[in-house]
Amino acid sequence: MSEKRNLYVELPRIKRKVNSWEGKVIEYLLNHPSNRPATEFSIEAITAFWLAEALEGQARNDELAKACWSAIEKLEGKLATIRRIAGIEKLPHDYSMVLASTTTVTTKSDNPTANHNEQLDPLESDIDDDDEIMDLELSEEMIQANKFFGMNP
Repeated sequence: MSEKRNLYVELPRIKRKVNSWEGKVIEYLLNHPSNRPATEFSIEAITAFWLAEALEGQARNDELAKACWSAIEKLEGKLATIRRIAGIEKLPHDYSMVLASTTTVTTKSDNPTANHNEQLDPLESDIDDDDEIMDLELSEEMIQANKFFGMNP
């Protein structure tokens, strides 16, 4: 006689000082006006943030794509809420570096077309001569992401 067992995984209890940012978030979720359990908010956020990596290589392509779209929709919705609360219409241009593809990074020392004698921008004057400066080339996907977030590369 074979017995079916439900297997579970458990995230250990999380505890933070009440006056820390994380503590304020936990307190907010515990007292949320919807009366939904804080654990449900937590797992929803964790899932949206980590689902793609958790399923990568473990799910069929169609299932992975569906999960990724679901996560993207939730994260984009949260980004819109954060922008509204902060009064931010679009992300500052500085964030384009975060969206840059690291697969196309080359350094000026590796780039034969780079002008090694060019004068540094005043903002780059704190860079030592021994530091390598990267020329980032955005992929088409990153260009589209920048446009989506209202940034011009």
